[in-house]
Amino acid sequence: MVTAKFGGINSFLVGMSDILLTLSVEREVRGQECFELPEPVLIKISNPTARLVTLPQRNWNLTLPYAESLWIALGRNDMDLMGHYVKKLYDFSDDGKYMRAGYGPRVRGFNGVGNDYSSDGLKQDDFPPKKINTVDQLKYIEEIFTKDSKTRQGIISVGDPVKDEFDLSGNLKQTKDFPCTRSIQFIQSHEGKLDMIVHMRSNDFIWGASAVNIFNFTFMQEYMSAVTGLETGSYYHMVNNFHFYARHKKLVENLARIKSIPNEEPFVYDKQYSNLDEFDSLLKRLEKYEKDLRNNIIVKPKFEDDFFADWANVLYSFRTKSGSFINPELSKIVNSKY
Repeated sequence: MVTAKFGGINSFLVGMSDILLTLSVEREVRGQECFELPEPVLIKISNPTARLVTLPQRNWNLTLPYAESLWIALGRNDMDLMGHYVKKLYDFSDDGKYMRAGYGPRVRGFNGVGNDYSSDGLKQDDFPPKKINTVDQLKYIEEIFTKDSKTRQGIISVGDPVKDEFDLSGNLKQTKDFPCTRSIQFIQSHEGKLDMIVHMRSNDFIWGASAVNIFNFTFMQEYMSAVTGLETGSYYHMVNNFHFYARHKKLVENLARIKSIPNEEPFVYDKQYSNLDEFDSLLKRLEKYEKDLRNNIIVKPKFEDDFFADWANVLYSFRTKSGSFINPELSKIVNSKY
């Protein structure tokens, strides 16, 4: 098993590029040349708030992870929001309306039979009457940590066998979009901080991990830290199959050659919310603001909360090619792009 430790996203990009080039094996997957680690990998990032890619070689899309983080937090998987920022995502939608495996509904509206299992065998008819329940898993995290801040039960399930394995006729699911993430766990470290452990069945280094995944998850870790009242701790990224495709090999080689890593000190926002209800109230305001921007109602955002102010300012900068930020690293990125 491969293990690696990094300070933030920039050192992750450089270090994992070197590891992949050294240890990966070539394999053809669905007609594409791929380089993948032969064993699972466990990655630790000690400063998860250092999630902004500032390496010019990576040519990172700043807006995409902020838009996707909004999409997930709102519990949405519609194409109206994300398709506006990345048209190519329509290629992965089964119906052109929704991303079937989008994490939003799975995190904030996971649904299924609410009855406990009660069976002596494989006869499905023996189960009790079925009641469909919907679970906001962020609410579950808030409540389980309120009950016991040292809980080991703070797990969000992303994989859904009922929806992901077979269709309604009992045939293997045919879809363009299977969820890569299986679970997300929040747990208090021995230092009293909120750690996050993410388990993925498969992860693309360029389009997945470094583009959006680590950003989205550490972003969630940060806002749930405020909700649970714990300082943000370390982030752990566990992947069964970590890989990159041949079309990205030159980029990976360029990243591996980088000798100087930019500053990766943590950046902590002054947050004015302390529970999920307050977070969701600000989130609904941001949802309306983002929709207005898409409808060409372009005004500077007005959020008193610093975390949400920068979230909104990134979306504003996408439309205006300008903006002011609380986090100075965001200002550097936007100024370098525009």
